Amino acid sequence: MTNILADALPREISRVTAKKERWQGYMRDHNMGAGMQLSINIMQAEIENAVAALASGDVTEMLAAHEALKGYNDDD
Repeated sequence: MTNILADALPREISRVTAKKERWQGYMRDHNMGAGMQLSINIMQAEIENAVAALASGDVTEMLAAHEALKGYNDDD
């Protein structure tokens, strides 16, 4: 299966969005502080950047956004 950027970037957006939502739940359920909120805000900014890159169709921006999102692991 060929993994093209136009398919891979939306998958990464969805994956990191799910992680952000899990972290929001952890923060809410465990009364975590400002450090976690900062991390959530950074994730949100990366997600918004990726959505904008996808909408623009600029391959360079899409590649950069994809790489940024790939940096988030799922080992919460």
